[in-house]
Amino acid sequence: MRFYLFNLFLYMCTLFFPVDSWWFVSSGNNRGCPRRGSASPYYFGVTDLACMNDKKRKGKRSAPARGIWDYTHRFIFYRGYYFEFFVNSNARIERSRAAGGKCGGGRERSPAGYSYLSLDCIKRCAIRYSSKFGKYDNVINNCHSFANKMSEVLCRRGSTCPSWCY
Repeated sequence: MRFYLFNLFLYMCTLFFPVDSWWFVSSGNNRGCPRRGSASPYYFGVTDLACMNDKKRKGKRSAPARGIWDYTHRFIFYRGYYFEFFVNSNARIERSRAAGGKCGGGRERSPAGYSYLSLDCIKRCAIRYSSKFGKYDNVINNCHSFANKMSEVLCRRGSTCPSWCY
């Protein structure tokens, strides 16, 4: 009974309280994608999903990753751009985050990792994401899955863009 109650409590916390990551996934740089020379940092970040959904408002090595069922909207911030994935299965690439002026959230304080990839490469990867990995799905292909995949791309050694991004 205690095990059941603990699991229920943990589940409810992940649904109703914005968290940066699950208890078993670290935040910040997890040493999987360390600083290398002049590589640019990238960050995970979140926006309050309850606020975004409020109808009254508009608006080979392991790469760093975050939980995929957090009740927040997750994005990647790289070289001054926010990379986001929405229910319409389109990537949003902008200088400001969606609902950023109205909803709480922001990028994490410490970089998730570092990358030499060009901005053009990661933009192409974000645009081609749904054609490679499928349409948006609340459970298996959501904004968290997108952010984790973009982290894998950014964490690659060197500056060669993945072939699926072309």
